[in-house]
Amino acid sequence: MSLIERALERLKQEAAERRKAAEATAKAVPAAEAIPAASATPSVATPATPSSRESLEPAQAIPCRSDRILTIDLQALRAAGTLAPTTEERRLAEEYRIIKRPLLKTMAQGESQQRRNLVAVTSALPGEGKTFTSINLALSLAMERGRQVILVDGDAAKRHVTHIFGLDGEPGLLDVGGEGVALSQAILSTDVPSLYVLPAGTPHAESTEILRSERTAEVLRSLAADPRCIVLIDSAPMLVTSEAGVLVSVAGQVVMVVKASETPQEVVLRAVEAVSDDKPVSLLLNQVLSAPERHYGYYYGGYGYGRPAYGSEAETPPAKEKSP
Repeated sequence: MSLIERALERLKQEAAERRKAAEATAKAVPAAEAIPAASATPSVATPATPSSRESLEPAQAIPCRSDRILTIDLQALRAAGTLAPTTEERRLAEEYRIIKRPLLKTMAQGESQQRRNLVAVTSALPGEGKTFTSINLALSLAMERGRQVILVDGDAAKRHVTHIFGLDGEPGLLDVGGEGVALSQAILSTDVPSLYVLPAGTPHAESTEILRSERTAEVLRSLAADPRCIVLIDSAPMLVTSEAGVLVSVAGQVVMVVKASETPQEVVLRAVEAVSDDKPVSLLLNQVLSAPERHYGYYYGGYGYGRPAYGSEAETPPAKEKSP
């Protein structure tokens, strides 16, 4: 069993143990003996120590479908090239632990109205690895204690997340934003505790207008209302379609995936400049060739945080400041 498989299996076992404990407690106290809260005798409670996973569970219940639970097939994801091969898995898992830390730190430091837990993953151009990043980042974030992660397919044109998880034809973001479909009819829970998926939804000729609508923005903001819930949007490339800019404008922070040694610097600058100045931008350098002296390997060469940042390459010149 691989590293990721062991971690996910552990999460599933913990979820099963919590359910059994809850059922046992319910059986131990008959309903007739339960004391209503209003009539209970006041007492001094000892502060709870958040030493268990139960005490760290998010309070918000994610509205999701009850007719289906999505199975995360790691072998299928690996065969499709969405997960690293087993020989690179441990190194990639460690890199994502490092990559997600500044994102989590910004979530903790941000004010509630900033919605820093609403994260858009994008790129300047197609083919830079943003969907690969979105899925692996979602899996890594789902292992955080006390967090819930909703992976949203916001790329209405390509809808890679929807294809990869076999959710074509299922209701999703476009249906919720355009046709008034309830979130509970579109979000799917998965067999990975704390991980949920919201597909792109039914193709629509007015997808840009739907994504630009206040209803869609309000739907995403409502999902991120609980700061312990992370909404991760796999957005379209910034310089290809206007849909990306719409979702990025709603997000509280942005991850910009850049393909190493291929994406021109001026193209990256244009994409970064399209993001408003009040949003933190992380640039993630993807597909860096392995080198003995580098900590990062085949998949990710480094990450930068703030505005601007260019991975771990010290010789890379900084981005130009925007004109006021």
